[in-house]
Amino acid sequence: MNKKNLLIAALAMLAGAIAAKELPPELIAFAERPSAIYRVGEKIRFKIWLIQPQKEDSGDPEDPDRETLLRGHEILWEVTGDGDYRKSGSLISGKKAAVVEAELKRPGFVLLKAVVTIRGRQIVRFAGAGVDPEKIVAGTTMPADFESYWRNRIAKMRARKPEITVREITDNYSRSYREMVKIFDVRIADGEINATGILTVPRWPGREKMPAIITFGGASWMGARVFLEEAVARGAIVFHMNIHDTTNHVDEKLKQELRKRPDIKVYQCSNLLDREEYIPGRIFLRVVRSLDYLKSRPEWNGRDLIAVGPSFGGCQSIVAAALDKDVTLCCPGAPAMCDHLGSRNHQANGWPQLLKRFASPPEKARLAAENSAYFDAANMARLIRCPVGFSVGFIDQVCPPTSVYAAYNNVPVKEKRMIHATRAAHGSSLKPREPNAFSSSLNPLYREICTGTEMLVNGSFRYCRFDGEKPAPHGWLVSGEAVVHGAPARDDCRVRLAAGTRLVQYVFNVRGKALKVVLKGSVRGKGVLTIRLDGAGEPYVCRSEHDGWREFRHEFDLPEGFRSRRLEFRAAEGTPELRGLSLKY
Repeated sequence: MNKKNLLIAALAMLAGAIAAKELPPELIAFAERPSAIYRVGEKIRFKIWLIQPQKEDSGDPEDPDRETLLRGHEILWEVTGDGDYRKSGSLISGKKAAVVEAELKRPGFVLLKAVVTIRGRQIVRFAGAGVDPEKIVAGTTMPADFESYWRNRIAKMRARKPEITVREITDNYSRSYREMVKIFDVRIADGEINATGILTVPRWPGREKMPAIITFGGASWMGARVFLEEAVARGAIVFHMNIHDTTNHVDEKLKQELRKRPDIKVYQCSNLLDREEYIPGRIFLRVVRSLDYLKSRPEWNGRDLIAVGPSFGGCQSIVAAALDKDVTLCCPGAPAMCDHLGSRNHQANGWPQLLKRFASPPEKARLAAENSAYFDAANMARLIRCPVGFSVGFIDQVCPPTSVYAAYNNVPVKEKRMIHATRAAHGSSLKPREPNAFSSSLNPLYREICTGTEMLVNGSFRYCRFDGEKPAPHGWLVSGEAVVHGAPARDDCRVRLAAGTRLVQYVFNVRGKALKVVLKGSVRGKGVLTIRLDGAGEPYVCRSEHDGWREFRHEFDLPEGFRSRRLEFRAAEGTPELRGLSLKY
């Protein structure tokens, strides 16, 4: 190699080394037990690594390569938890994971905070674990007149006949929207409790009556938006309620102006000392108004009504199910406003930490505590009579997991499920492929109500969105005898088809252009499957003659056009089984 080439190689190596150094070190910490769930008195072990990532978006490795470990750095740690638990110390990063132990002698959650300073930069990481969370007891108690209080307020509101304005705004959106949905700007006003929102109605071929979904935004959300994907994929009408009494379309400039309004600025605390004027109470009534309207829509099937939302939207979904018995499924994700009085039980209060804002004088604190119970999602949860599917982040410090479980444990129905995001704060999880804190709609009932039976999560049918996001699970429409086996959240989930059974999935050409779609899956058992995609040529015949799983793959040519096309699996003979189906564009 000549001198010139040697110089180029050296410069390349130096550039690579400099690029590698530009990636900041990372702390990794999580509970040693994959579930992060322990029993009272069990030792909780947190594992901590300090690593130097070799590439961006390297994920959150379960066991980092030794080459990436950074050694000899002091890591300060502190574990806090319910029951006023506190423990702290320090350790030195080394060749293997450091371990911090904790122990909780009561049901609740613990939170590890690890901190290291490298080259003047502080790096912080959190990890969480639950201890008998299904036994957590809310610090909030229900007032004796809780139900009558809300019955009276709702009756007074309904006595005022609202003026309802519905304006179709479909033409304001792109062609892809216009071909797939109808969009309406809705205002329901009685001069005192005014509700607004955006209604999205899918253009599903051959379906005039559909389930209805009411969805709510988080605490900082302003206005309302179109839920095109949700409406189209679920085959349901979707109403996104505007939290505040504003126009549904709110641009950034208007948003800044609206945040100065007295009924919006710090609304979560406004007027708490006056029970009738507390702003979230008015929002709760707005939820009921919106449900009344949604149920009046001719597209609603009169049977299926789902309430869903994240954070403060999760609180509103609980309120919807508590105050309207027509709600058939409640899916709150990391709900806010749970267990305002949790501190009385020496555990974390939910957002917005109301009592901290009304700590003195004593008379004000007493009145604030008394009034807060009427607007506590943990008390609302006691009135729910439909199935529920919660989700919770174990390192969420906005809506702490203890407060979420305090509400969940108050739900008196047997058909309920909690989805754990063990490494999620108030949003996405640090653990690859783990649900986030707002993944409440992964509840299998959500899919079943909307689109039939589905093999969920790892074993699900899915299609990839075009914006580069992770594949979104979608549901099955079932005709005939189809039996789902296995746990929905595990890879062994499969569906067995009897002869004559059909599985139907609607595929939507969001791009509108002609393109290829690749269908993959696994089949076993003796039988013949005929797989057809409308308008995409001859059907694919898949023959199975073995007891073991066999993968299959087929390409369909999806024609141009913004419309839904039916993908149909028909068992022509035998009883074949399917799993792990995916359709990628």
